[in-house]
Amino acid sequence: MWIDLIIYTPMYVTGFWALVLLLSSGKKNRAKQFLGIFMILAFGVYFSHALYFRNQFSVYLFFDPIYIFSSLSVYPMYYWYIKLLTVESDFKPGNLKWFIPALSLSLTTALIYVIMAPAERSEYLLAYLFRTEEMKTGSILLTIQRIVFIASRLIFMIQIFIFLILGRKLVLQYNSRIANFYSNLESKTITWVNLLLYSFFVTSLMSIIFNLIGRSVFSGTIFLLLIPSVIFSVLLFIIGFQGYMQNYTVVDLVADEQDQAGLSMKEYNQAQLKVKLLDLFVIQEIYKNRDLKITLVSQKLQTNRTYVSNLINSEFKCTFSEFVNQYRVIDAKKLLADSKQQNYSLNFISEASGFGSIQSFIRIFKEHEGITPGKYRDSKFLKERPN
Repeated sequence: MWIDLIIYTPMYVTGFWALVLLLSSGKKNRAKQFLGIFMILAFGVYFSHALYFRNQFSVYLFFDPIYIFSSLSVYPMYYWYIKLLTVESDFKPGNLKWFIPALSLSLTTALIYVIMAPAERSEYLLAYLFRTEEMKTGSILLTIQRIVFIASRLIFMIQIFIFLILGRKLVLQYNSRIANFYSNLESKTITWVNLLLYSFFVTSLMSIIFNLIGRSVFSGTIFLLLIPSVIFSVLLFIIGFQGYMQNYTVVDLVADEQDQAGLSMKEYNQAQLKVKLLDLFVIQEIYKNRDLKITLVSQKLQTNRTYVSNLINSEFKCTFSEFVNQYRVIDAKKLLADSKQQNYSLNFISEASGFGSIQSFIRIFKEHEGITPGKYRDSKFLKERPN
């Protein structure tokens, strides 16, 4: 019973999320569809592992090419998913080139199996893959099949590093892009992107370790088999849950960025634009708009949002979101220190200062001041109380 649970749990997790993501994704959220496909490929990998650890020799013979294809496709598909979240709004056929190694090596493996004599196939499976007996003949076809398998594992490890680096670059670019467009990020959100990156890194690291060790090492004891099963099941569940909860993608960002179409522009030098920007925040207190975007600021200033973004980045050394939240924190501090506002809730002060939610208010306030808004207010009023 326990061995079955250990072996099949990654399959249950990937199968569950494949169904949920594919059934819940609409045409607008192409990313969810591709994460669902990623889960199908991962299911293929763990189904192969189940056959392996269950010593299903005859079945594994036919499934080995599928294992090669699935294992060499999961990371390209994962990266494609990240691209659909961050930079691509629809299906790009050019991305299919990443699956050429998977298709080539799986077809080569299948072809060699067809050409092999029954005795050669049996020797390859039992002596090399399952390692239940000693190698005897070492025929040419058997040697070629071993080389193809080793090549597939080397390519797998190379893929991990390549797509980790490329994925991280996309995540950082996307983080910067939304932080320079929106003032409130929690509904977009930025947290899931970081978690996705960390999950990608940990999954990659574990994949490299277990790939170098080899599956045959884990077939000896339940405890050794439990380690990769738990690690991958947890990480894949986190990835699936993140993908299911994420409804905001680059498609929505691009749509929001089009809001400025048809706006008449005025020309300012940087000093003039800085004065007008500060007037907008200090005098007009535009930061109190909870849904403030850089497009609204640029519309008020009648200039291009890129000019506003570049001004904030260069002059104030921060993103648009950070710039806006500085003023919100200052406003919140005034309200928290005002004795007339003492009975107002933190939720009221959060809304009055322009924060999108009480959670973001507490988090951002603590980042700026080192303490929570509640403790800040308590410290102010404690000082004013007579001894």
